[in-house]
Amino acid sequence: MDDVKIIYFSAEWCGPCKQFKPLMEKLEEQGYPIYFEDVDADPVLAESHQVRSVPTIKIIKDDKVVETMVGVQDPAILTGKFQLYAPLDFSDEG
Repeated sequence: MDDVKIIYFSAEWCGPCKQFKPLMEKLEEQGYPIYFEDVDADPVLAESHQVRSVPTIKIIKDDKVVETMVGVQDPAILTGKFQLYAPLDFSDEG
């Protein structure tokens, strides 16, 4: 999973970002390689990834963007995408 990273671009002033962030934090706690980036704090990174609106999620595998999701996402779809690129093994739980 070292070759995959998920960048969550957001902004402090963004209402949807604030609503969506707890889900992203929960997914990070589960083990997904999520990096939180504020577009105002790091505009160069946001520009290099052509982020035009927030929230935006970029899934990067082997240094290439393989998936871009703009806006608040359905949790089931989001988790499915993360599992596709950065699978976690939940078989030991419960």
